[in-house]
Amino acid sequence: MKKKGRYVLEAAMLIPGINILLVYLVFFSFYAHDYAVCTQTAVESAVKGLYPDGATDKQRKENVEQDLRQKLSERLLWVQEEEVSIELNPVRLKIQISGKGSFLPVEDVLVEREFYRIQPCKTIRRCRWMEDKDGDTI
Repeated sequence: MKKKGRYVLEAAMLIPGINILLVYLVFFSFYAHDYAVCTQTAVESAVKGLYPDGATDKQRKENVEQDLRQKLSERLLWVQEEEVSIELNPVRLKIQISGKGSFLPVEDVLVEREFYRIQPCKTIRRCRWMEDKDGDTI
């Protein structure tokens, strides 16, 4: 029994499979990077937008949207068409970032985050969760 050509056949089947896996790994890394960038950008812009600086809600919404679009355009690698929607009311700020890329089975990135405008010290005092059973503050 001759064994000539057996290694060539195995290599001909393995090399393309390994190359396809490497390409998918690179594109998945781009997807994971863009998802992390969208999440971090939403947090940065929300903290900046919720800071009490005397601006009206309309101005804050415009500033957050402008800041988001600028940062996303500088940082994204895989997403080509990003869409930003912001909902701002006296209680919360809701940011939704979605975008589409190509080549992966996953068609788009979707990040939704809600940030609340509360004053933590007043909330903690009102809910009295830091008091023991006798009413003494811990």
